[in-house]
Amino acid sequence: MKKDQLCRIVNRVTANLKPVVEITKFFFPQCAYAGNHIVDGKYIPVQETVTIPPRGKVPRSRKRRKVKRGRVLAWGVDYGTHDILHHEFGFSENVFLYGNYFRVLKELGCPMKSCTVDEKKELIEAVLAYYPDCIIQLCIRHYVANLSRNLGIQHIIVKIRSYENRLNRLFPNRDIDRIPPSRQYALARAIKYSNAIADLEFRYELPLEFQDAVHAALCADTYAIALRRIDSLEKYFLFKAARLPYPSDHVRMVQKLFKDLKANQEYLLNYLKYPPMHIPRTTNLLEGYNSHLESRLGSIRGFGSDRTAEHYLNAWILKRRFTPFSDCKKPFTHLNGKAPLECAGADISKITDWLKFCRQEPQGKAP
Repeated sequence: MKKDQLCRIVNRVTANLKPVVEITKFFFPQCAYAGNHIVDGKYIPVQETVTIPPRGKVPRSRKRRKVKRGRVLAWGVDYGTHDILHHEFGFSENVFLYGNYFRVLKELGCPMKSCTVDEKKELIEAVLAYYPDCIIQLCIRHYVANLSRNLGIQHIIVKIRSYENRLNRLFPNRDIDRIPPSRQYALARAIKYSNAIADLEFRYELPLEFQDAVHAALCADTYAIALRRIDSLEKYFLFKAARLPYPSDHVRMVQKLFKDLKANQEYLLNYLKYPPMHIPRTTNLLEGYNSHLESRLGSIRGFGSDRTAEHYLNAWILKRRFTPFSDCKKPFTHLNGKAPLECAGADISKITDWLKFCRQEPQGKAP
């Protein structure tokens, strides 16, 4: 079968499926969602054909061909059941797109006790517009990654780890903590790598220590310990940074990022402040769905139109909701062998073909 023929078949089948939200409405009376959601956006490549106007100036050749432009898939997952209740497809990540997403969930009567997001202000604004009592939790992994990027030490950390790996390979055995004196070349390499690590840690001492201290505070065991660690950052760490001869640009950046930490402290520590709610502290669950979807999109290399993209994504999410989990790790091993809809409480035991169940009813002809 040719590629174009197979593509037409897929487009025809996916265009005839019910939207995800209709399946949610059908099973919603049976489902029990705890209300802990993770929401994010995913970039979707879509091709755009720019045609030559019949009159006027002919555009450049690069404007006449098919070009890729981004679309955004705004979606979320229920943390306890891993179920995807709804999604929106738009041009960009804005308040309007996320507002539509949360409006539909609100109309469904879906609870929203907490919402874990990254640092997108438009997403936070949209969720609070429809769920004003919702507890916002910023993704700690994204926050620490942005912290490292602003400090400019990402490549430094990579270099240090590279030297450490090279140093470890010089030892003949993991159980031996020294290099035999007879291996002169290995000893010279070990001295070189050790000096390189020490030099990098000395030159970037302040930003490296600041990142470790922030990470320790955000990943504390209790809310009280996190508050004490942040307080010690302000009293002792910043005090030391202002008086020791550190590079001025490092000192200014650390002071600026600490102000940002204080401003977002409430959103970063809500998972510790309300431990009985089991609020997820990262968006790793949804990032896992993003990686699964990306593996599918890699061979497609962009959709031909917005409609085909939306239909394909709708079909992929529907299939995901009816497919049992097989490799969930702790603390979700109990979900293995069940589909997301089953985890939410829906009875899908009589559905043997999800594609047939999700197919739209043909519209009758007008009399």
